[in-house]
Amino acid sequence: MPLTVGRRKSTGALTITGTVAGQRIRRRAQSNDPKLAAEEAAALETEILRTEWHGERRGVRSFAEAALSYIESEPRSENHKARIKRLLLAMGDIPLAAADQTKAVELKRKMLRPQHAPGTYVRAILMPMRAILHHAHELGWCDAPHFVVPTEPQGRTRYLLPAEVDRLLVAAAPHLRPLLTFLVGTGARMAEAIELDWDDVDLAGARAIFWRTKGGKRRIAYLPLNVTVALTNLPHREGAVFRWETRRKKDGTTGRVTSYADRGRRYGGQIKTGWAGALRRAKLDCDLTPHDLRHTWAIWHYALHRDLLRLKIEGGWSSVALVERYAHLMPVGQTKEINRFLGHQAGTDAAAEAVTR
Repeated sequence: MPLTVGRRKSTGALTITGTVAGQRIRRRAQSNDPKLAAEEAAALETEILRTEWHGERRGVRSFAEAALSYIESEPRSENHKARIKRLLLAMGDIPLAAADQTKAVELKRKMLRPQHAPGTYVRAILMPMRAILHHAHELGWCDAPHFVVPTEPQGRTRYLLPAEVDRLLVAAAPHLRPLLTFLVGTGARMAEAIELDWDDVDLAGARAIFWRTKGGKRRIAYLPLNVTVALTNLPHREGAVFRWETRRKKDGTTGRVTSYADRGRRYGGQIKTGWAGALRRAKLDCDLTPHDLRHTWAIWHYALHRDLLRLKIEGGWSSVALVERYAHLMPVGQTKEINRFLGHQAGTDAAAEAVTR
């Protein structure tokens, strides 16, 4: 039975009803104009018949449906899910075919401020759009996406000298010092550090294993002496290595002890308050982030070993090109102080010491 347009007696709204290709249709027309409603019914009937005869047209499914399929296809981080949710709220209900470069530029004007860097546009809009569209393309829902990604000038690489790290640790709260020492001594990303379990730490062998890494591959971190000492002095040996304790109650009883990992992957936000306070008290650049300790480790590593391939492997980067930025940044004369901070014995070759582990 072809689709027809009728008017409901109760509300007066125009309704499209009928059965086409075995599919029963009953929906409210988008317009109360009979002529426009009749055109809508004809277009709907044509689309149903075309799909029945030739298969579903690529790009007609909604972007929101593709996003849901993408999220459910494999585990996604909470940050990634939140980024996709913000994107969907700004985008509205649009078909996959409409999620293109023009839409991305429109979202940029809608979601971001003029002062935001090009990298923010890439991370907040282009990357999730492209990932969802690639997933939909693999399912046969749309054509392969194509976006022009703006080039971002390489910014300044922030890092700390050994004396500045000393000041930072002195100024940090006691419960933060082991974590900060670990970050600067191993080059771990914040998520890798806070998700580290004691089962993956070998104090005798001075190494730790990261299983959930950015590249998805297992990575081994070798622990310098100062990091080994910091971990040895922790009062527990099970569960998460790095924990924090809520403020003591007025009656003197201790607060609740929990893992930083319970706060989720938040790009350093797990220690936001404590980090800002430590920077302020140490009189360091307030724009520094916990991730800059990874940059610090990389620059120190190259200053000691002069080996980009080794830095790439031990730091878990995908290519040597990504670590070239760390070469020759450390001022001359800091090698002795770096060895002193890491706990390397005076007169020993730090590179040889690490290789023999």
